[in-house]
Amino acid sequence: MGTESGGSMLTRFERILAPESLHVRVTRTLGRQVIRADQESTQIIFPNENGLCEQLGVSRTILREALKVLADKGMIEVRPRSGMRSLPRSNWNLLDPDILAWQSEENPDAGFLRDLCEIRLAMEPTAAGFAAVRANAEDMAEIEAALNRRVTADGKRIEDLIDLDLQLHACIMKASHNRLFQYLSEAIREPFRVALSYTLRSAAVRSLEVTAHQLLVDAIRRRDPLAARDAADKVVANLMVAVEHVIRRMEGRKANRSNDWVLLTTEPSADLR
Repeated sequence: MGTESGGSMLTRFERILAPESLHVRVTRTLGRQVIRADQESTQIIFPNENGLCEQLGVSRTILREALKVLADKGMIEVRPRSGMRSLPRSNWNLLDPDILAWQSEENPDAGFLRDLCEIRLAMEPTAAGFAAVRANAEDMAEIEAALNRRVTADGKRIEDLIDLDLQLHACIMKASHNRLFQYLSEAIREPFRVALSYTLRSAAVRSLEVTAHQLLVDAIRRRDPLAARDAADKVVANLMVAVEHVIRRMEGRKANRSNDWVLLTTEPSADLR
């Protein structure tokens, strides 16, 4: 990518190779490019329509559909005569499922990981309190089964543990009987998966998480909304500590990216033990 003065940049775009659903692929390609530019605190100046069609290898119809979607999401602006430019994150629809998914496909930055934790902190304790009051027999059976699968999952792959975590959270959200909580939880599911892929590499974090989830489910079982809120607070607080630990590691490895895997799998520091 070439950078212009004033923090703007000219860029080339990867050619779209296979028509999986061409419109979706073009939109995702351009959307992820905008996200990468924002992470680097730069602005994309798009080529003109003909040039962008040639670089991507798509028709004007497909390109225009993709650009309209991105404009509706607040990611780009299209101005007659002055062309197309990317917009900063402050303009984006941050709860848009596509934007959340595209951010999770990129290397998440510190701000994105912190935002995820804070969304959960704002939502999950309240949902847990409602679950303690509203859960019916079917809800409780699903929650108990999900917890049992997670507790007995020692030795499984990280990917399997993440799936089990997400299943348990989904069961608790369902038991809250609040459709908006369920919607928001589903919207951040894939980004949350990415955050867990970093934090659950630590054995100490996994142990803390299981204990916290057991306390949470016990509070819901006892129909104690205050205890459920407190337990959910602790679940998210443990994740927030782990995320801050990961962020320090990510910031420390910027100068030597070849050590990524080693740094992410070393033993946790004292604050996580």
